[in-house]
Amino acid sequence: MNKNRQNKKSPAKNIAFSAILCALGVIIMFLGAVIETIDITMAALASFLVIVCIIEVGGYMPFLVFATTSTLSMLLLPNKTVAVIYAMYFGFYPILKKYLERLPIIISWIAKFVVFNMAITIYYIFLKDVLFPDINSIKLYLVLLLNVIFFTLDLAQTLFITAYVRKFRNLLGIHRFFK
Repeated sequence: MNKNRQNKKSPAKNIAFSAILCALGVIIMFLGAVIETIDITMAALASFLVIVCIIEVGGYMPFLVFATTSTLSMLLLPNKTVAVIYAMYFGFYPILKKYLERLPIIISWIAKFVVFNMAITIYYIFLKDVLFPDINSIKLYLVLLLNVIFFTLDLAQTLFITAYVRKFRNLLGIHRFFK
């Protein structure tokens, strides 16, 4: 049923809707750039817009929403930290989640944690080599805490997907946009 509905949507409406999601993503991340204590939270919140794009538009548009939001945030935001965090992990994770959750549950969770920890490692190397060369090492308790936060985010995204499809989608009237 969802594929039939997607086939009836016009490309112009898909692009317009995706552009709105990009703009909202940049606005959300602007808040994270201005209020630096909520930068990770705003990057995670902006990732929920990619989820909406996956549900409403599908196809390659979520990739474009991620890429466009990342690029615009890097160019426009005064503090690039939130944009880097979004680009390095939170923006593409909903797309990856869609594919990883097709695997058996144990393999899915192992793959999710491997990808997350690879992203942490790359981010740490970026911080150490580019921004803060005096960083000696990352603390184990911090990595464990980040993994707990990631697990919580994954569950929150799953709950959001369920709530969005069952309730919020009709309340927001997004389906009327595509008529």
